[in-house]
Amino acid sequence: MGDEIMANLKKFMEHVQQRNIEKVAKFLEKGLDPNFHDPETGECPLTMAAQMEGCADLMKVLKSGGAHLDFRTRDGITALHRAVRSKNHTALITLLDLGASPDYKDSRGLSPLYHSSMVGGDPYCCELLLHDHAQVGCMDENGWQEIHQACRHGHVQHLEHLLFYGADMSAQNASGNTALHVCALYNEDSCARVLLFRGANKEIKNYNSQTAFQVAIIAGNFDLAEIIKIHKVSDVVPFRETPSYTNRRRVGAVASGTLPSPRCLLRSASDNNLSAPAHSPVPSLRSLPPLAGPGDAPDSSLQSTGSSRSSHSRSPSLQRLQEEDKLSLRRHARGRLR
Repeated sequence: MGDEIMANLKKFMEHVQQRNIEKVAKFLEKGLDPNFHDPETGECPLTMAAQMEGCADLMKVLKSGGAHLDFRTRDGITALHRAVRSKNHTALITLLDLGASPDYKDSRGLSPLYHSSMVGGDPYCCELLLHDHAQVGCMDENGWQEIHQACRHGHVQHLEHLLFYGADMSAQNASGNTALHVCALYNEDSCARVLLFRGANKEIKNYNSQTAFQVAIIAGNFDLAEIIKIHKVSDVVPFRETPSYTNRRRVGAVASGTLPSPRCLLRSASDNNLSAPAHSPVPSLRSLPPLAGPGDAPDSSLQSTGSSRSSHSRSPSLQRLQEEDKLSLRRHARGRLR
């Protein structure tokens, strides 16, 4: 690129960072294509905006100016993924309103819902995606689904939302481990209790012929092993409500005083891979050691926080689950569990 073009792109990114909608709109009106990668960060304008608070109008201007909703950063992330990873529910709602699909895949074939289950944060983002018809059951290269990741990282409210919207509690990863096996291995007793409470089959064996109870014993998680051992089918309480889904209108409305209508641009080469399968190829089931983990988990230190929007919740709250739980799990393990 010429020096002048590079200077313009740099200035444009600065305006995006500063949320200067007027100057961003002027650049777009002059014909600047907003589908490019910042040479320093690898971000594109829309993914940068998706990480910031108060970015709704800015994202609408970018979309109206030709920004592709599925354009990826240099590391393969769309704006929807970025909003989820930044726990920015306002940006997430805006992108969905503008027409973004909740099932966009990143360069690994992973959906925003998968990322939400992995990084945690505000469970409202997870619920928004599910309410907007996000598909459940996306798998990574080791066969881990959203439900496995939620249990691996102890994201209890994310797990509750996933179960309410139909996540398969019997799904097995490439080592044959169910979500309950994952709880047993990583000592996530809260997630294990939710799974058992909602009917998880504790008798399923992984490809090393181990039940979740046996995995807990081998891992030295004896309290959790006891929870699994004493659980009975009569303790199960299925959901009494059904999921609700949005009739969201996909709009391209832009604030007054900005670009009047979207410009038609040639598609930028972003390797969107939208026609790819819903998951990455899974290796041979027996090619991995027993109880293999999910590989890289860069966000394992991030913990789920309680949602401040319980009034929005369409799935039963954990508080209600705990009240129902008193008649079942607590009568067996009150002295042992916290």
